[in-house]
Amino acid sequence: MRSTRGAFCTAAIVAASVGLGTAACTGDDPSGDRAAPSSSSAAAPSLTFDEAYRKLPMDGTKDVPITWDLAGVPDTDEVLAARRGLAFMYWERQSTDWTPVIPIGRFVFTEAYYEKFLAPFAMSSAVEDPLIGPIWVKVMGVEPAGAGQATVTFCTDLGYWHHVEEKNFTVRQDRANLESYVLKNVESGDGEHHWLTDQLTDNDGSRKATYGPACTKWARHQH
Repeated sequence: MRSTRGAFCTAAIVAASVGLGTAACTGDDPSGDRAAPSSSSAAAPSLTFDEAYRKLPMDGTKDVPITWDLAGVPDTDEVLAARRGLAFMYWERQSTDWTPVIPIGRFVFTEAYYEKFLAPFAMSSAVEDPLIGPIWVKVMGVEPAGAGQATVTFCTDLGYWHHVEEKNFTVRQDRANLESYVLKNVESGDGEHHWLTDQLTDNDGSRKATYGPACTKWARHQH
């Protein structure tokens, strides 16, 4: 099975179609070639939130290292939660076996998001041609949206991010990508409140006027 390794979709998220660039997605699963979903959700979590977060590769993996630029923005609980969401998505995209990855999503995303977009694929383990390459991520802004909700927007430099099978890969010209994560502070199964990602938008056109020029200027890293 060949997979484009796009992000899991909400109505607003994106499938990463590296060839290259990301485009807003309109369906729940734009890749069209995932393994058939399992008929039941993943088993109940057996980890604590702290244990799960220790398994999450916040600085990326060997194949997709993440360099964070947090200058000028405090690493608040909301920002940290959004960073976990982004780290999870790129961890998933570079993985050829989702079985150890997706269960960690229970601790990163709201229950509604997890059950709809992650749990059906918890047993998928035959993914070919993942996406690899270093990325750089800068926090562009944090927008509170009432009690217990906020949106965090990142600029991601995807210049070197590409499919494994692209043997003649060259650095992308259109490499600056805006990604927005909607966070909610919700009570979870452990009885505590946690900031979790509830929606995400890749290639966020609604914020290009605000952050686009600075993102484009910043996304020029050399590998």
